[in-house]
Amino acid sequence: MSDNHHHGDEGWADKKGFRNAFLGVLIVASIAAAIAGFVPAWQKEHPHFEVEGWGVFFAVWGFAAFMFIVLAGQHLRKLVGRKEGYYEERE
Repeated sequence: MSDNHHHGDEGWADKKGFRNAFLGVLIVASIAAAIAGFVPAWQKEHPHFEVEGWGVFFAVWGFAAFMFIVLAGQHLRKLVGRKEGYYEERE
């Protein structure tokens, strides 16, 4: 892609403070989800599979599914992506 943005022209999501705060919120939410798996009121009474009874199963399963989607998307982009300037060539 072209490098059209200037160094002084960064948006609110590009600021280091925002990125650090966002990462912190994600880490806290991940730890909270893992801990919540051990709360008896939120566990399945009769899990269909044995692994569903593990405290952190759903947090780990969600993370693994998210990682699969991200990694699959990177490879899918190679299959369906167009080179830069593709649409300008047709005009």
